[in-house]
Amino acid sequence: MRNSIPIYKLYGERDTDCAETVPDGFDWDIAERPKLSDQQPVTEPEFFHLESIPERSRLHDLHIKPHRHTNLFQLLYITAGHAEISFDDQHLTMQTGQLITVPPGTVHGFKFSDDIDGWVISLTDYHLQQILAPAPKLLARLDQAICVDTNLADDQPATGPADFLISQLAREYYSHNTGRLFALRHILGLLLLDIGRTAPQGDPAHLSRQELKTAKFRKFQMLVERFYKQHKSLEFYAREIGVTTTQLNRIAKDIYGMTASEVVQNRLMLEAKRTLIYTDIAIQQIADELGFRDAGYFSRFFAKKAGIPPAQFRNNHR
Repeated sequence: MRNSIPIYKLYGERDTDCAETVPDGFDWDIAERPKLSDQQPVTEPEFFHLESIPERSRLHDLHIKPHRHTNLFQLLYITAGHAEISFDDQHLTMQTGQLITVPPGTVHGFKFSDDIDGWVISLTDYHLQQILAPAPKLLARLDQAICVDTNLADDQPATGPADFLISQLAREYYSHNTGRLFALRHILGLLLLDIGRTAPQGDPAHLSRQELKTAKFRKFQMLVERFYKQHKSLEFYAREIGVTTTQLNRIAKDIYGMTASEVVQNRLMLEAKRTLIYTDIAIQQIADELGFRDAGYFSRFFAKKAGIPPAQFRNNHR
């Protein structure tokens, strides 16, 4: 009997607010995941996506109109050509050897030159937090757009740490080497560390409105992770962050595309689904562990969110 959950990341709910923000290649379908048994090793799906800039941009005539992603962190690295970029109300030009980060919720658009080449790295905000959990100060710095010049000398190819790490990331990404996902996670972590160290620490008094909202939402996420099983009220979360419930809902909608209550509910649902799929714990016990007053209330909550009762969900994914 399985009473603990193996480390196996799930990519949240497939809802209309966030499904379109996930790049091609991300594995959303729980039903297609390998079934786990006592004899079967635990595997992990792709936790990020990498593709060349031309691969995506040529589908749009090299012009990506301003848009935003509610829960996706991206990194753009140029190895040839240049790009005109808009970030909210800012405009800049990126050259060969430069990279820029795009935090979730940032409105951005690109216009690329005909000779453009380089890479786009995308990972969910959830996995960004997981990778940088041991370094929360770095995570806070990545809440702002950061432009890094990887050229250490003029008239020479990019030779800095970021260029080396991205080259290694691309090589490993398209390989089938043993320990591939382990290597990718650590290379990506080192890359984010290098980028985060170049970012200004920032004075809260000089942060932009978007950066302030993102910082508040980060604090909300950390509180949810700590208290979601206790079913705290929105007033509790708002009070801890120093905002009203109306402001908290507005921040959650702007950054994540859903209300604050939905953020908490989705965290409960994610844990419920994990437990149903990967353990044999009774539904009554799951309800208790997730803070529901009884199994019937939990079952009604789950069925309303998932469209089917928890027992049927478990049977469908075994």
